Amino acid sequence: MRLAIVTVCAGVGLYCGAAQADDNWYATAKFGFNTLGDQTVSYVGPAGSSSGNTEFDGGFAAGGAVGYEFGNNWRLEGEVLYRTSELDAADIVGLGTFTEGDYSSLAIAVNALYDFNLFGDQNIKTYLGAGLGWLQEIDIDFEQNGIEESFSTDDIGFQAMFGARYELGENWFVDAEARYFFASDIEMTAEDNAIGTITADYDPLTFAVSVGLSF
Repeated sequence: MRLAIVTVCAGVGLYCGAAQADDNWYATAKFGFNTLGDQTVSYVGPAGSSSGNTEFDGGFAAGGAVGYEFGNNWRLEGEVLYRTSELDAADIVGLGTFTEGDYSSLAIAVNALYDFNLFGDQNIKTYLGAGLGWLQEIDIDFEQNGIEESFSTDDIGFQAMFGARYELGENWFVDAEARYFFASDIEMTAEDNAIGTITADYDPLTFAVSVGLSF
């Protein structure tokens, strides 16, 4: 995970150096509320295959992006975003019953976005977007009575977003958006003292606010 963060930061630095005074470039810092619905998971352990249900509370998301506006309503951006949702309850045959834990990911994505004027206000720009994301690390942790069972891997997923950008001045802006990420049948392998594999979908819905700077 640390290597991925360093790589993204280095890329951001290269972007900034190349952009110099070109105000078609922008950078954002993103913070949000993450939601994740109930998930059915499959477990393969020493006793064979089984399944169970998991329930999640809300969580948070945080990250950033660097993008370029092409001047024809299209934008392209690279982003890194961490998401996490707290486990409320899980009952998985062969693994156990849990009331603590989380389901988290670090995604590095490339997004294409299209801007349009939905409200007729020159200071408000709405947008639709879609992206391809590499889950550099995705892990699910189950915990009960201080004992944790952890499973992780990396994978690929897709996301779609809808939002609005409000111009605060010549260079600063604020974005508000909703985004949906989906990755199917992710097989996560055991870490540390855990045994076996967990297979689950990953489909968080995130509501986020970004503060950005054009340069």
